[in-house]
Amino acid sequence: MLGGRVATLREQRGLTQHQLAAKAHVSRSWLAQLELGKPAANVRLVMAVLDALDAHLEVNDD
Repeated sequence: MLGGRVATLREQRGLTQHQLAAKAHVSRSWLAQLELGKPAANVRLVMAVLDALDAHLEVNDD
C-alpha cells in the first residue's frame, strides 16, 4: 500500500507529518489521510510527497 510505504519512508528519514507536509507543500491532514490509505490519489500531490522524501514510485505488473 502506497500510504504505508510513505509513512515508513517518512519515519526512516526522521520526519514528522508536519515536516514532510511542509516540505511537500501539502496539508498535514491530507498527508495523514494518504498514510492511512483514505484519500483518492492525486498524482500531483503524491509525486510532491515522493519528491520531498527523495523517493520514486515503482509500478509492479503483478
